[in-house]
Amino acid sequence: MAGSENNYDLNSPLHVYLKDMISKLPNATKLIIQTLSKQDYNKEDLSLNARVRRGELNAALVWVESLGLVSYSSSGRQKLYSLTPLGKVCFSEYNELFLTLNEEKWE
Repeated sequence: MAGSENNYDLNSPLHVYLKDMISKLPNATKLIIQTLSKQDYNKEDLSLNARVRRGELNAALVWVESLGLVSYSSSGRQKLYSLTPLGKVCFSEYNELFLTLNEEKWE
């Protein structure tokens, strides 16, 4: 359906699933979502602006891509990351969860 907007019924089992998954996301992943909520970035700039080390960035991007919250478009060798329509809805709906960083324990 060309031109139709994406509607996500967050009053469904999807709501419970997303809320649970977002609350369990690592801090690096939450920082990436916070950063991408402002604008799209390539990987280098995303790492700098989100203040996430490159090694953590790759793992964090796997999380959000697999949840369908982030996607990228390629232009030559460059990848531009952005929130998907679902990612935008989730950031708006679960903003507090994305802004609450977990206490991480180092062993």
